[in-house]
Amino acid sequence: MRLRLFNVPNLLIIAAVAAGGPAAAQQAVKPEQAPPAANATPERWIPKLRVGDDNAYLEFYGQINKGLLIYDDGGSTENYFPVDNGNSSSRAGFRIYTLMEKGWSFGANLEWEWNPYSTTNVNQLNEGDYDWGTDLLRKAEIYLDSKEYGKFWFGQGSMASDTTAEVDLSGTDVVGYSLVSDMAGGPFFRNEDGTLSTVHVRDAFTNYDGVSRKLRVRYDTPSLGGLTFSSSVGTQVVPDRTDVTVWDLAVRYSETYDAFKVSAAVAFSRPGAGNSIYDGSVSVLHIDTGLSLTLATGYSDKDVVDGRYGYAKLGYQTEIFDVGKTAFSIDAYFGKDIAGEGSTSQAFGAQIVQSVDYLQTELYLGARTYSLEQRNADLQDSLAVLGGARIKF
Repeated sequence: MRLRLFNVPNLLIIAAVAAGGPAAAQQAVKPEQAPPAANATPERWIPKLRVGDDNAYLEFYGQINKGLLIYDDGGSTENYFPVDNGNSSSRAGFRIYTLMEKGWSFGANLEWEWNPYSTTNVNQLNEGDYDWGTDLLRKAEIYLDSKEYGKFWFGQGSMASDTTAEVDLSGTDVVGYSLVSDMAGGPFFRNEDGTLSTVHVRDAFTNYDGVSRKLRVRYDTPSLGGLTFSSSVGTQVVPDRTDVTVWDLAVRYSETYDAFKVSAAVAFSRPGAGNSIYDGSVSVLHIDTGLSLTLATGYSDKDVVDGRYGYAKLGYQTEIFDVGKTAFSIDAYFGKDIAGEGSTSQAFGAQIVQSVDYLQTELYLGARTYSLEQRNADLQDSLAVLGGARIKF
């Protein structure tokens, strides 16, 4: 049974108070005095910040994702607030789009992220220290797209293999997905003797998700029966220039079969000489019940030591409240040789996400344990809890 937290009159009162104070709110409780269009509940709290129409527009967009991280390393418990959620950083950008002749379209995207106090960087030694210069250019790209000939990308943006290890239909990836270290990657593990080790959580957990974003040229084929083939070649210029040429190949699949939605991706990438990465992920959602299963794996073939991992997530989505969908999930991660030869990494997590559709907000809470075994070290297990909200505009 759904719990009705919001209805049309209540939303009108809230909007009226924000716009004109109590006097306006008194008028808002009398919807029969308003024009018919005013009786409809707005679809979004913040309208699309767009100039133009669906055929040609300039749009400003972004998200704010802040929360509280609590990290217990077995010897002490630290609180970090307001921390930026590394699973999906705060960001803003511009999009340009125009429809052209003969089925072609042109677009451009400029996007930055800003996370001066992120879950991926905060730790026991820098608590409260903000790095205000952590703005990062994520995208500066243009593209040409045709349903018949495919999509051509140029500039700073996602390589073909980017997100191929992160396919996830659970509805909880804002607080937990295959890159489990994003929840609390900055803190150090603590040695059994009580001293801090030099190993960050992020050093022991990765998802080998291709080669991320680069200054590149990329091509995606048209969708063929739900399949899309992609390839790209580029080099890193953000945050530091490397002058190393990288390239990759990827295949993506997305299709709906009656009550099942299936998404998957696999990729091969060369992030540098002597290093190859193989990764993939698949997620299946049963639409009628809201149950989902997500699997991911990756393998890195390096000169020194090869690393590998496996990840599994079981999810459930339902509508408990009228405001939006509620999603639950549990997951597990098993890594080998990631933090060095002979190391073993394990993580277990639970997540809950409540969508508030009208406010374009997701409220989330996640908990995760991290453990690392190394040949020459005895480390304590740690626990991380992250709660917060992501607001999109």
